[in-house]
Amino acid sequence: MTARKVAMISSEGARPYRQLQTPGSDADEALSFELLFLCIMRIELFQSKQYALAHPSPTRNARPTMIKTESTPPGRKLRRPDFSFSNYRMSERAEHLDFGIRSQDTALPNPAPHRHEYLQIHVQLQGTTKHYLEGTYHPVVPGTLCFILPFKTHFIPTVPDSRYFILNVSLDYLLPSLDLDPLDLSGIPIERAPELALFRFQPQFDFVLDSQGITEVTALCEAIMKEDAERATGSTIMIRGYLLQLIGLVWRSYGERIKELSNDQPSAAARRQAMTRLLAYFRDNMEHAFSLSDAASAVHLSPTYLAHLVKRETGKTFVELLTGRRIARAKELLVHTDLSVKEIAYRSGFTDVAYFSRRFRQVEGCTPVSIRGRMQAGL
Repeated sequence: MTARKVAMISSEGARPYRQLQTPGSDADEALSFELLFLCIMRIELFQSKQYALAHPSPTRNARPTMIKTESTPPGRKLRRPDFSFSNYRMSERAEHLDFGIRSQDTALPNPAPHRHEYLQIHVQLQGTTKHYLEGTYHPVVPGTLCFILPFKTHFIPTVPDSRYFILNVSLDYLLPSLDLDPLDLSGIPIERAPELALFRFQPQFDFVLDSQGITEVTALCEAIMKEDAERATGSTIMIRGYLLQLIGLVWRSYGERIKELSNDQPSAAARRQAMTRLLAYFRDNMEHAFSLSDAASAVHLSPTYLAHLVKRETGKTFVELLTGRRIARAKELLVHTDLSVKEIAYRSGFTDVAYFSRRFRQVEGCTPVSIRGRMQAGL
């Protein structure tokens, strides 16, 4: 498979867990993104635990890796599952604080979604699985490389008979001259740290190399593993050099498309202008039902990018932002007009009064009628 055959997420790559829904639909009946993410993770957790129990993996320092299980006494209720995410430090996942590499034979158990404070590269050599990453999922086939930034929630389930390498890299080790907090890496320009571009744009790409490329990557990983095991004089320099070669191989296939995507991403001022156009579109079309695609077309952005932009700038999804604006319009009409609740619902873009009342109560904590009485009494 050549790199050219691999599509970006705008066509065949990473997929959203569910389609965004607009207020007035059955959005309140659908699972939230976070709940759906957790449900998927719990399924993968169960499957991965079963595999881990059947295939215990020895580690380099012979630490036990069998996942503990406990039986439930008769009559005792099962404990609620823990949905919290682990946040790994390098000291927990590697023998050295600067770098660590493991293969499928030495990998530590990791059967659930997690975050880590370091950079990570996953190289899939055999077996097909998925990569869940911050709201998208990517197919992981032989030849796939996954690049994960620090503190990003993700999960790559282990499948039977798979072969892979996992490389954990501290930012200070990979780029010692880069004085930047790991939390700020998402916005760093390509020109300042091209080595990090693959990590930054992982949600937009499926990085898959052809047979020649993955053969070169495999040789680099084996050389890295040998140096990491020996840790002789000069090993840290050799490992860093091999790492940069690995990143360079993927850059060779995807660099031009990454630069094009980076050039298409607006600056902070342009982002604010796009948000201003979006909010103006909301105001002008508040009485009408419209979708993410409709709004994206109006502000001349792709639906995928607009969804990411809204989340980045407001911390809310497109639906959450739009619903909040509709509720705010409804509150204005409740206070300053004598229109009925039904008419206010329609003028705020809700086609169903019962749905409007439910959403209003969810957002404001009270009914439209009660908030009208309280706010008018306070005027």
